[in-house]
Amino acid sequence: MTGKGFDTTAGDPAKYNDQYLEEYEGISLKDMALSLWGYRTIIVALTLVAALLIGGIGAYAYLLQKKQDITRLRFRLDFDGVEKNQYPNGGKFSTSDLLATPVINSVYDANDLKRYLSLAEFRSSLAVLQSNDKVRLLEYEYAAKLDDRKLSVGQRSRLEAEFLEKKKNLMVPIFDLVLSGGSNVLSIPPTLRSKVLQDILSGWAEYADRVKGANKYQISLVSKNILSKEELEAEDYLVVVDMLRVAISRIVNDLDKLREIPGSANFRLQGSGVSLSDLKYRLQDVDKFKVSPLLGIIRLGGITKSDDVTKVYLQHRVFELKMKEEDATARERVYESSLANYGQGRRSVLDGIDGGAGAVAGSASNPLIPGVPTTIPQLGETFLNSIVKMARENLDAKFRQEITQNLIKEALEKVVISSDLKFYERLLSELTASASQGGGSSVISTVRSKVVSTVEQVYKSIMQSIDELNAIYNGLSKASLNPSGTLFTVTEPVIISQDRSLTLKKAAVYVVLAWVLVEGFILIGVLIANSFRRKEE
Repeated sequence: MTGKGFDTTAGDPAKYNDQYLEEYEGISLKDMALSLWGYRTIIVALTLVAALLIGGIGAYAYLLQKKQDITRLRFRLDFDGVEKNQYPNGGKFSTSDLLATPVINSVYDANDLKRYLSLAEFRSSLAVLQSNDKVRLLEYEYAAKLDDRKLSVGQRSRLEAEFLEKKKNLMVPIFDLVLSGGSNVLSIPPTLRSKVLQDILSGWAEYADRVKGANKYQISLVSKNILSKEELEAEDYLVVVDMLRVAISRIVNDLDKLREIPGSANFRLQGSGVSLSDLKYRLQDVDKFKVSPLLGIIRLGGITKSDDVTKVYLQHRVFELKMKEEDATARERVYESSLANYGQGRRSVLDGIDGGAGAVAGSASNPLIPGVPTTIPQLGETFLNSIVKMARENLDAKFRQEITQNLIKEALEKVVISSDLKFYERLLSELTASASQGGGSSVISTVRSKVVSTVEQVYKSIMQSIDELNAIYNGLSKASLNPSGTLFTVTEPVIISQDRSLTLKKAAVYVVLAWVLVEGFILIGVLIANSFRRKEE
């Protein structure tokens, strides 16, 4: 078999190897450099042509690219908790809240933007970007300092700590609300675009306060909707008085919730000077001197719109309370039984532990192998008994405590239910007795008028108390959570600019990368051409 320029089947093997190395010896770096140097004129010419061509294409793409119209409004968030992504009331905050669907829909409709673009296009053209140039400059400054390789470990640690401290002080929550897009956004007049961004911020502040309660404590309070004047006029007198009693009880419970807010004890409404204590005492007096006497008048005078309806109501209340009393008793027995059974189980387990401790103590004095001392002679019976005693005192203390607390809760609830049950049973019996005795029609008419007027007075007092309750709640929230009442501040006027999607910096990077790639192809092409030329020679 023959190869190119030599015979592989005959001849001296040494001569064959020398001939192979001579023909196929690889090109050295020196040869490559010499080859490139020989073509230097061509390489320079091609490089200049490539640079001009790539630069021209890059400039053409940069200058003729479609500009994007951008409207920007810079603002600062001014409420406590923003650094923790929380509203003043502790609720979760996110920059996406600024672009919440109710806010965007309201701004879109209020400014009649459907003339220019659809709601989906409007929503997609909005963005919230965080902006802080001071932090960027600080990062550049300390990046240069930390790049110094001569820094010791201690110096580097001090610089890092200094950087973090300064960055923390400069972390001001500054954001940009951006409206950008194509021809549809560009068709919106500049003044309207500016108004739209400002309306979004104002709408978000109103939405955060009204819906999320950003400036209010997360406490649920009663409103005027708990009582309807029309329902009070339609119901029987006894039912009406019962509704008034329940409403007063709920308001007093809400007053106790507000008393847990810091500073509530000294807070008074501006103008009237009403405090939480004044409001609570007033409601208690209304219940004591107006509502309770009404029950007595109705009970003793048999004042009803319909005896049958009133009796059915009272009988149902008695039945309902008896059922609740039975349920509370059953739950109370379950807790008592659980606690007793648990205690017996613990004692049996601990008795087993005591027996085990005695066995271990006995083994300490009676080694298994005669003549060989025990490995723990210091652990005697007294020591092990102490450990068992400690275990007996602390074993599942939390479980027993929870059962006891639930037992106390059920017992207290049963006391309240029993008291209400006795009240309604006595009310039913006395109302039945007074109805059987009857009374003069003129007396009943006079008493009925008194009941109606008193109910009207109590209703007005309850409505006034609810207004004052919510006014105190709003005042406490404003004074403690966000005294300024503002969530944001506009730091710069609206800026309208036309930016390119491909920045000059990015374009320069792409041009350099393209030039490096083409230059590599030029060098490889020169080497390949030189290789073919040498083979032909």
